[in-house]
Amino acid sequence: MMSGDRDETEPAFRLGWRGAHYLGSPVDDLWIAIGKEPDGTWWFDAYFIGRVPLGGGAPRSAAFAQWLLATPPEGRYEKEFMLIDGEPQRGSRQIADGTWLTVEVLMGREETGGPEFLQVLLSGETRVQRLAFEVCAPLECQPIHRSDLEDTIARLLAISADESPEAKA
Repeated sequence: MMSGDRDETEPAFRLGWRGAHYLGSPVDDLWIAIGKEPDGTWWFDAYFIGRVPLGGGAPRSAAFAQWLLATPPEGRYEKEFMLIDGEPQRGSRQIADGTWLTVEVLMGREETGGPEFLQVLLSGETRVQRLAFEVCAPLECQPIHRSDLEDTIARLLAISADESPEAKA
């Protein structure tokens, strides 16, 4: 895929759903997204944190996509992917510049034959006051439909592949 084939303002990956982030809060549009700026900078965005830099760029995005695509076991399971691992942040409307942020994504199934779920967990440390924090209300999506997930992952993989050494050769 050539970069001119897509709208640069659209995320490479977006998973959206309707729900309430906190128990008792109003139902709203919730999402997680990964994208790339025209200058080549990769980012992660979630409903409640805003756009933050995604270290590792295309290789990290591709690894995340492959992790999501892995065939799940039939029974109960839970697996995790560290999307952002203690990286200093800038530019978020909710995360103070210089905060070291960790974004962990969990995917699993609570019962055999049940729907898959996805959760986004945030933690980190503020550098000014050296305070550790953890968001105790994870961003939890509605049950995942593999066909929807695979469509959006294909887009992320295509854009990530544009930056691979093989694509540039």
